[in-house]
Amino acid sequence: MLDIITIGDTKLDTFVVLDEASTQCQLKMPECQLCLEYGGKIVVDVVDTQVAGTAPNVAVGLARMGLKTSVLTNMGKDMTHRMAIEFFKKEGVSSKLVRQVPGEMSAYSVVLNFKGEKTLLTSHIHRAYRLPKPMPKSKWIYVAEMGPGYENLYRQVTSLVKNNGTHIVLNPGTIQIAEKKSFLFDLLKKTYVLFVNLEEGQRIIGETITEPHRLATELYKLGPKQVVITDGKNGAYGFDGHKLHYTSIFPAHLVEATGAGDAFSTGYLGALMNNQLHDEALRWGAVNSASSVGFVGPTKGLLSATHIRARLKKHPGFKTEEM
Repeated sequence: MLDIITIGDTKLDTFVVLDEASTQCQLKMPECQLCLEYGGKIVVDVVDTQVAGTAPNVAVGLARMGLKTSVLTNMGKDMTHRMAIEFFKKEGVSSKLVRQVPGEMSAYSVVLNFKGEKTLLTSHIHRAYRLPKPMPKSKWIYVAEMGPGYENLYRQVTSLVKNNGTHIVLNPGTIQIAEKKSFLFDLLKKTYVLFVNLEEGQRIIGETITEPHRLATELYKLGPKQVVITDGKNGAYGFDGHKLHYTSIFPAHLVEATGAGDAFSTGYLGALMNNQLHDEALRWGAVNSASSVGFVGPTKGLLSATHIRARLKKHPGFKTEEM
């Protein structure tokens, strides 16, 4: 029995630091635009190349907490696939559900880092995702970002939870939110935890609500048992239908922010899987996210449950707040 299966795209991320760039405004997100000389030759520093993607990031993070994890992902027959298999083996993540698709290439991203903020250039490759037969038994299933071709997978996961009671975690990607097909809302009705950032939550409900309680309530009405909304440097919120809790960000030294949201989700889920309530889960998420941004890439800073507890013990004043 697995603790969790994460489903979604596995990518090869190349991390680039921009030395020569100009902006059209002060670095105040999200209004700021990053401008490069068109047709110019831009000098950059390639910091690293890593296997990444929400599904592998979460699987690796939870494996470091001692949980049995597996990644269900479609990849091409290429170097990225070989790197991913080696990476999963090193991290103790099962790769039995990694599927090679003949004639296709693996997904990729380029992460542009400028003054601590990231700009992501990413590919969305059509994948005919499906659950394997027989489906391995797992206590949790995490449905992450993926490109076109997700509809059948969403339908299968929705049917699966009807039959065996597996806890579903949903972190929809850009395409799923933009298309807002019935498959998304059907799966939301069966979801145990929904992870979105503030802008994603607004797009799902089709309103520009900024008040956290109202936004969380509208998302909760769609079916998930718990709603988690992250808002970057402004912290995060967790709502269980009764109480809304807030956590600020945990003290951290920002190096590179790719995967900070995935690290938060990992910490939150790790807490739930260690029998913690959702307000404590917010603290675990904040600590894990703070550690993640201290490194280049999404997985180098992910913590074990023991290390998360230790860091919280060193900061007894770091508490969640009921809104």
